[in-house]
Amino acid sequence: MATVPDNCHASFADKTADVALHSVEGTVYLVHSIILRNTSSFFRTMLSLPQPADSKAPHDIPVGEKDVVLERVLRLMCGMEIPRWSSLDEIESVLTLVEKWEAPGPLSVVRTAVTSTHFADEPLRLYVLTSHFGWEEESKQVLTETLKLMLLSGEHDSLLCRLSSRSLLKIVTFHDRCKTRFRDALNGGELFSAGNEEPRICGCGKRTDNTTWRALKAKLLTEFEKRPLGDQILVDMSAWPEAAACWREKCGCGTQYYDQVATVRNIKESITNSINLSLAG
Repeated sequence: MATVPDNCHASFADKTADVALHSVEGTVYLVHSIILRNTSSFFRTMLSLPQPADSKAPHDIPVGEKDVVLERVLRLMCGMEIPRWSSLDEIESVLTLVEKWEAPGPLSVVRTAVTSTHFADEPLRLYVLTSHFGWEEESKQVLTETLKLMLLSGEHDSLLCRLSSRSLLKIVTFHDRCKTRFRDALNGGELFSAGNEEPRICGCGKRTDNTTWRALKAKLLTEFEKRPLGDQILVDMSAWPEAAACWREKCGCGTQYYDQVATVRNIKESITNSINLSLAG
């Protein structure tokens, strides 16, 4: 190429390049075909096709992508510095083009960014992306974070519809297992014998009344149903009337029915175990 076009991107303006990629905004990106061939199966196939005898370099190729996406993908393919990711929208757009171009190198770079804490407020969207690309480790990592959500409330249907049947079954089953295990723990006698054993007799010989524990247990299950991560339970429980009533409950002889410290510790353990055991299968 004798001269560089005025609308050429400043970082991709090598006049010795033999491919000119055009964004939808009309920006030209001059790139060497050897780079495109080595990093993309799509371009390896395209650039190996027979060319007309009168064709001239550079090859003009309209890409149909916006500058914000095309520039970042080309920077990845050329081993250039890229700016920090600003949103999951940006990551998803780049992944779409990288997948289309069959470029494993850039894909591996983007993979390291998807589970950044910067995007922790969109766990279900991250799960959709990691599941689509078969990134098992990252998918498992964000699966726990989806417990922040009331998955089947209807609010998240548009994202759930993007999942394969296998990935959808996995996340729905995981949420259900967490809830079932937490409910079983609260109803069991191993950690909560003081409230669940029937009949339970106080040291003075009187039968204990577990009404307040049953009310607290119902409140715990309701809140866990809304947010199965269980993190807010331990924060908010001190302000619950059900909890206050439970800790105040005493036998007529003055014996405290429930040990607050031990019960809260056991609730925390039950939350942790319900999640960890469900992740394990």
